[in-house]
Amino acid sequence: MFTVRSALSLGASEDRLRARDLDRSIRGVRMPVDATLTMRLDAAFLAVPSAFACGPTAAHIHGLPLPFRVAPGAGAIDIAIAGPGRAVRRRRFRARSLRVRPGDVVVVGRIPTLSVERAWCDLTRWCSVPELVAGADHAIRMRLTTLPRLVEAVDRLPDQRGTAKLRAALELVDPASESPKESETRALVVLAGLPTPRVNVTIHDERGLFVARVDQFFEDFGEVLEYQGDHHRTDQRQWRRDRTRESELESLGLHVTEVTEADLRRPVELVERVARNLARRGWRGEIRLSRWFPRTPPVALQRRSP
Repeated sequence: MFTVRSALSLGASEDRLRARDLDRSIRGVRMPVDATLTMRLDAAFLAVPSAFACGPTAAHIHGLPLPFRVAPGAGAIDIAIAGPGRAVRRRRFRARSLRVRPGDVVVVGRIPTLSVERAWCDLTRWCSVPELVAGADHAIRMRLTTLPRLVEAVDRLPDQRGTAKLRAALELVDPASESPKESETRALVVLAGLPTPRVNVTIHDERGLFVARVDQFFEDFGEVLEYQGDHHRTDQRQWRRDRTRESELESLGLHVTEVTEADLRRPVELVERVARNLARRGWRGEIRLSRWFPRTPPVALQRRSP
């Protein structure tokens, strides 16, 4: 990545700087047409040296899980200027003016970005409560931060908009969840008023022998929830192991409900199904959807639904 000004000063011609092998999407900067996200970020900060990454871009830099609809790809980069400065209006940037406090902006590699705690808080603009729970669970499990530091970050936000949503997510955090989709599933269940399942529980048979380690377990009702990623379908050996595992669990008197990405796109139908299974096993409660329960999928996912 380099600036047009520096290239001209070193003798490059204007024709060369207009060549097809160079990306000209950021004014005043050139980079390879197949530039990675990191290269594009470097180019962005060459163009706007005082900026820092924010929003989904900052979350991506820290490795936080993001819904596909907002994950940075070939589209615009989220950058901010410290307030009260004015946001830079440039093509390929989603630019904002953002009030920050000391410690809110850090450098990861060579990229200035919101800290992991402030980046997670910033996701409230794009993510549902279950998606925020998934991000927090992951960040704590990977030791990127701690629950007290996330709580402190919410408390010290300069702008209090969205803090109620963030606090609702923090109440559901359980870093024992081992995947973002497991976290989302658990959050949906709790936000629907169902019992809180135990996470990643080891099941033994009557002889004390290991049978399985299940994603989520409603112990009082013998109900198991298992999130199945696509590899459980495409990997034949994994699929066979899953079927044997499920049979072994059900031979112990347990019932297994499998959850997929398609189920998460229909959250009301999912929790209704889980509630019926719990009711068959003695649960006497009822569904009470929290205000934070995502009753409909985001538009970007809704369009992909069959």
